[in-house]
Amino acid sequence: MGQRHQVFMVARVALRGATTTRYRCVGAFHHQWCYGRLPLKAARRFITLIKQKDNAEIVKDELRAIQGKYGSSADTSEPKFPDIPCPYSTFLLASAWCVDLEGPNYYASGVSFQNSVLETTMGSADGDNNDGITVFDVTDPTNPSYCFVSIYGLEAGGRVEERVPLSAEQYVRAYYRIPSGTEKEDEHVKLTEQDVQEKIDSLRHERLMTLDVLAEAWPHEYKKPATTPSAVEDTAPASTAFPNLADLSLKPAVEHAIQVGEIEELERLVWHPGKAKRIKSILQAQNPFPDSALPLLAKVVQHEAETGETVLDLGLPLSGPQVVAFLTLSERSNVELLNLSHNPNLTLDGLYQILSATPKLRRLVLLDTSISDEHILQLLKADSKLPNTVEELIHPALLSAQDPAGYPTRFAYAGLNHHMHNASTASLAIFTPASIVQCLTDLLFPFAYASAYDLYSLTGSSLVPQAAFASGMRSEEVPWGQRKIHCFPAHVDDPFHGPSSWLFAASWSSFDPSAHRYGFVFIEGTAGGAARKWKLCDLGGFLKGMESEGRPLPTDSAVEKLEGIFTKLTSQGSKFWTDDEFSPFMPTFMMCHNSRY
Repeated sequence: MGQRHQVFMVARVALRGATTTRYRCVGAFHHQWCYGRLPLKAARRFITLIKQKDNAEIVKDELRAIQGKYGSSADTSEPKFPDIPCPYSTFLLASAWCVDLEGPNYYASGVSFQNSVLETTMGSADGDNNDGITVFDVTDPTNPSYCFVSIYGLEAGGRVEERVPLSAEQYVRAYYRIPSGTEKEDEHVKLTEQDVQEKIDSLRHERLMTLDVLAEAWPHEYKKPATTPSAVEDTAPASTAFPNLADLSLKPAVEHAIQVGEIEELERLVWHPGKAKRIKSILQAQNPFPDSALPLLAKVVQHEAETGETVLDLGLPLSGPQVVAFLTLSERSNVELLNLSHNPNLTLDGLYQILSATPKLRRLVLLDTSISDEHILQLLKADSKLPNTVEELIHPALLSAQDPAGYPTRFAYAGLNHHMHNASTASLAIFTPASIVQCLTDLLFPFAYASAYDLYSLTGSSLVPQAAFASGMRSEEVPWGQRKIHCFPAHVDDPFHGPSSWLFAASWSSFDPSAHRYGFVFIEGTAGGAARKWKLCDLGGFLKGMESEGRPLPTDSAVEKLEGIFTKLTSQGSKFWTDDEFSPFMPTFMMCHNSRY
């Protein structure tokens, strides 16, 4: 049963031992019910997400990490190409395909990520398919291309050419032909045609993938044309310009000045057009990084600081103490967004020093560094080492497709649809009260204002809370569809046992809002077979608990917005938990969660 559709991501990847790249599949996902306008809407959501600057940075790092590491799908030597080589990118894809919390038309469908993700070594036509596939080229996530493909015909649509790239218009017109003039007099036909055209227009300016990309990714399924250029080929003429003598002499001049400690002249040179960028590239190559170059680096960063003093990108091979010294030298200890990616010289002790020196830190990016997954787990277990202002920690340890969570859970969502017996969880290793208030506002607004039909789907998909709690902080004018995604919230096996943590627990009814029960829960730490201990709270109680922990509180306007949602739910008959109701909820939840799908 269903209108099955598969979605693929391809990218240029160098095979192990190769000096060139070729297209191969880096992500695959199955959707049980996706045809007509739905693939266009999902494609628009995915392209918007992957183009977002912070999301694109993580996608690029995932692609970097697999370059030259694996052989072809036929290569049996270790390491073999993993089933999910790019888990974060695939989670972006799944979130876009299955969840839309941006009204007025809310959307949720599908089962769990783990039961929908596909092996990347499969063929594009190997899935159980009724209504075609969608393929994205994410080699450059800031400029992706897309296409739809009919592989066995479009069951619910008309006839189109098979095994060739189809544009949004070509695909959707197989389901919705252009109505005639007299047909448009029907109001339903008119509105449907208007919506179809809007979906076509939403992708009109995106790049359409060419057949040779498909043929290179799946050579046994597609015939490569003789003359069609690849969608990622650079058609601009190659530059024949030679570097000028000043640039050629700059590198030895910088290195000599650093060596002898005479950088005053270079500090003045930073302010000349184009010199700061060139000097920074020279400094990035200094490994180990000399302490004498820190003042020069401070001048370079000061020159390129377009985003203010609270944002700092230090993609250089600095040690932890050097980062701290730089923060002091440049008077940047108030930094809130700190990027330390592409640094091979960081240690866990050095990271502790950096965290101690940045008391206002909110976002820390650690991609392609010497900080391992094990280091991150040690950091998370030593909770006092993290400033309580940190709401986003970007590291591969928190971007993997783990199930259940391998990190300590500090906040979790536990929701149960008691009609479908579908339990879902989403866990966070770090959080702030502001991030929880925003995520719950995103998640619960549709529950309060959506139609009964939308409510049924929202409570049935386990990807909904994962998508909601993966969202990074954003200003009020930025819609949910343009969010940055900073983590892949894993499921948690038992949200009611373990170290002390906070929950938002909910029991949802698909049909009767008065049967909804929800609330914040503080779970006291338990070990072994110790009895559960909990404390139930409303929003005010949760915020008081956060204040007692010394955490910065969200803005009044953010709190008022979430309070308004709870007020709306209460007006429909929904209620916060009582102890008598919550106690039997826990075993019921666990029974359903242990058989999650």
